[in-house]
Amino acid sequence: MFPVHSASNTPLLRPQSLSVVIALLLTACGQDAAPPKADLQPVRIIVAGNDSMINSDMATGLVGNQEEFRLAFKTGGLISRMLVEAGDSVRAGQTLAALDTTESDAQVRQASESLIKARRDAERTEKLFKQGVIAEQVAQDARTQVAVFESSLSAARFNRQQAIMTAPVDGIVLQRLAEAREVSAPGAPVLVVSRGDHGWVLRVGLNDRAATRVKIGDTAQVRLNAYPDIVLQSRVKEIGAASDPRTGTITATVTLPTEPGIKYVAGQVGEARLSSGSNETLHLTVPLGAVLEGDNHLAKVYVIDDKNKAQLKMIKTGEIQDDRVVVIAGLQPGERVVSEGAAWLNPGMPVRVLR
Repeated sequence: MFPVHSASNTPLLRPQSLSVVIALLLTACGQDAAPPKADLQPVRIIVAGNDSMINSDMATGLVGNQEEFRLAFKTGGLISRMLVEAGDSVRAGQTLAALDTTESDAQVRQASESLIKARRDAERTEKLFKQGVIAEQVAQDARTQVAVFESSLSAARFNRQQAIMTAPVDGIVLQRLAEAREVSAPGAPVLVVSRGDHGWVLRVGLNDRAATRVKIGDTAQVRLNAYPDIVLQSRVKEIGAASDPRTGTITATVTLPTEPGIKYVAGQVGEARLSSGSNETLHLTVPLGAVLEGDNHLAKVYVIDDKNKAQLKMIKTGEIQDDRVVVIAGLQPGERVVSEGAAWLNPGMPVRVLR
């Protein structure tokens, strides 16, 4: 079972590949002197059995404020300037980025010139209408043209204004998602800005499998890279409705508790183990120290037969929780697995089982 602690010095096991964990264990073993030669190699064993484990999902993400703004240009175009970096503090109304305005400036000039001409034409036709020279419909058409070009000028000026991106609030730039000289599509996020100290969360990306299992209210055990020895107890607050097109993941938001000695900073990297009590199931497991690195995506363990000889078995492993490894295939409940001393064994070697 994954232990439940409040903020403490209990490390949260990271979802790293089994081969890396095993390599570290073997390195540690290699630092000790080889055991003295003896007729029988001493080992300790455990009996493989089913353990109750919680199906959990690991996910990484970034610390952010509960109130965040994903800023995008309403009109697409070439980005001419990116004026802030991730981590910068900004003030409300501060210019953050800008699009190239060559085209929009031209549209404003053209619309303005067309409006000036339309107003002149309307004034002339109005005089001629009053003099009875032209029909009223001609004068009305000229008035309509003025209204059309007034609308065009307003639209062109609006588009020109949208070329400037400003900060909506005082806050911090969490992410910079685009660079100068890149083309930004309408509505595509360019910057992520959070309000100042307004409550902290960890936003993590869930793969398709995790997204089907994780629910709002599920427990979350969080470890931040800045505080690797502290495990924070929390819960899932929100789950996104759609996947991020850039990453292919669905965002889950985990609230971060207020804890003495911890200072949250936007952009800190963290990981969360997300689990629900309803996901508790039985799995065949063995101690992590019993597993040796194998080949072809398989691992190795030694089992002791009824003649007290070591026999090598290739196993397929699954999730790692705490100091236990789930065995998916290759081992049966009740088999005697070497938990200490496996690194010194060879197939068929007689052993002495320590009590």
